[in-house]
Formats: sequence, structure tokens, C-alpha cells
Amino acid sequence: MKGNVMPDIAFDLRYLRYAILVAQHGSFRAAAESLDLSQSTVSRRVRLLERRLGVPLFERDHKGAKLTAAGQRFIQDAMVGANLLSDAIRDLQNVHRGGVGEIRIGLMLSLAGGFLADLLKNFRSRYPDAEITVEEMSSDCAKIGLLCNRVDVAFLPNVDELPGCQAIELWGEQVFCALPKDHGLASRNALSWEEIAGELFLVPAGGTGAELDVYFLDKLSGGRAEVRMSMQSVGRENLLNMVSDGYGVALLLASATQQRQEDVVFIPLAELQEPVRFSAVWSQTNANPVTQRLLELARKKAGKSRTGK
Repeated sequence: MKGNVMPDIAFDLRYLRYAILVAQHGSFRAAAESLDLSQSTVSRRVRLLERRLGVPLFERDHKGAKLTAAGQRFIQDAMVGANLLSDAIRDLQNVHRGGVGEIRIGLMLSLAGGFLADLLKNFRSRYPDAEITVEEMSSDCAKIGLLCNRVDVAFLPNVDELPGCQAIELWGEQVFCALPKDHGLASRNALSWEEIAGELFLVPAGGTGAELDVYFLDKLSGGRAEVRMSMQSVGRENLLNMVSDGYGVALLLASATQQRQEDVVFIPLAELQEPVRFSAVWSQTNANPVTQRLLELARKKAGKSRTGK
């Protein structure tokens, strides 16, 4: 960019799309055909963009158009910005018209069953046009996602006060130990920490899976004893397959135990009888109407669960 000349953003955005299409098609002619415009119109507008930037974006010859080194970097960055702008415009339109749009959900538990699985099933039946995006993430990643508006609502355990966010406690889940069916303790109604302290605990690798497991194991051992853990880069289903094959044992929340395995038993832990409390957390600045619809259903469902109705 020459001197201190700043691009006219309103001007550049009108022509950025043409440059991106030329880069994708590799020619001005093909880009013009995709836009139903003349080749001279597209070429002229891209040259205006190049002139404004002070940098040539394309090398032109009779074979077509090839990005320069500077152009390649610019187009890559510009496409990211254009996608973010499209997302911002879409979100704004959804809020403005109050229609059903997209909701981005962060979680760190299984959807095999339980409160959240039932909630989302009910939500989808009521709002079939809503686009639901679910991402498993650690609590720290979820909190960052909420504050930067990448996540609309997160369902997290043991929620402390988070500046800039609101939270409502919704449900609780008991912790179980998954054992092979032929394990010596498989017939017990409950397990104490002393009985399983020497076992090898299989933990799904990554912040999402490991966070709760490490928390439970530290709480059970009181931090006084070294716990044998084996990190496994698998999902909960294959983790249970490994348990059934005798690789070790695993800790699971009640919702995950509904993903039944024929050769695995689930036994509650005596020291963890108090349920893990889960809350819905969202940013105070979140204006997505779909988020509010989901939260309304969550409140009603939680209220019915407390009253037993």
C-alpha cells in the first residue's frame, strides 16, 4: 500500500468479491461468466481494487490470471474476512427479523442420553428450521468462545461466576465407574475409592474429555496418591470398547452410561454421591433469539425435573 493511503472500505468490499472469484476460477472470463457480467467489467473493477491497494494482485496473460505472491496472501486473508463479514450479516439479519437461525452450542458431556440430549430433541421438534452446531470443548475454551461470541450457549459443570456472562443451573449427573463385566468388582452396588485406586484409568485425550476425568480422580485421591492414567485418543464409544476388552476402567457421567456396552457394567462411586451440577452459560451481550428459545425450554424442563412433573 503506497504512503499512508488507507483503503476505502465501502469501495473495496464491492470489488473484493470479483477478485476472489478470479482467483478461484483462474481467469477473468470464467469469473465474469459466473457473475453474468462482461469480462471487461470484472477486469476493470479488479484493476480499480489493485490501484486502490497499490499492489498488483494478478499476473495476466493469454492463458488466464495467476495470483502474485502478494495477491495470494491478500486473497487468503480477505476470504477469511469476507466469511466473517458474511457471518456477521447473517447473525444481524436473524436478530432483526426474529426468525429461527443458527445456534452454536459448546458442551463437554455425552449426548447419548440424559437432560441435554432430551432438551435438544425437544428443541428440534419445536424449531425444525433451526440450525444447530455442536462442538465439544473444554470449559476454558467454552468460556473464551462465549466472550468472543463464537459460542451462543455452553453447558458446563461446576460453573463459577464468569464476568460478562449469565448462568442457570439446570441438572445434575452422578459419576459412574465403567468396568469389564468379568471384573472382580462388577457385582458391587457401589464402589469405594480404596477398591479401585490401583486400577488403570482410561482417559480420552484432549481438554474436552480429560478435564472432568482428571478433576474426579484428583478429588477421589485427595491429591495424596499417584493415580495410574492412560490417555487414549478415542471417543467415549471406543473407550468403552477398550474397557470391555480389559485395557482398564473409566469414569463416566450418567448421560454417557446410556451408550450401553454388552460387556461393560456401570457402578456408582460411594465418594461421589453428590451429583455434578451442570449449568447453561451465555454471554450477556448475546442477542441471538434462538439462544433465548433454547434457554426458555431449558428453564421449563429444569423446573419440571425439580417438581417431578
